[in-house]
Amino acid sequence: MRKPIYHVFVTQEGPPDPQGEKNTYWTRVGVAFAHNGKPGLNIVLTPGIAVSGKLVLLEPREDSNLPQSTEPDETAL
Repeated sequence: MRKPIYHVFVTQEGPPDPQGEKNTYWTRVGVAFAHNGKPGLNIVLTPGIAVSGKLVLLEPREDSNLPQSTEPDETAL
């Protein structure tokens, strides 16, 4: 199984903090994998969540405490 090349997040703007700086809330909703050596990505969203708005793909960080998911079998999709 391959490791993801991106983590997928949904962002939502929150009310500004007391200093007037905008707050952005980030929710991880899935992972993205290279598309079997071809151009493109396979995006696997976490089952059971509804997603709307903007999706942001970020490379996984080495210091991240998020679990590193692996790509599911194509037969499971």
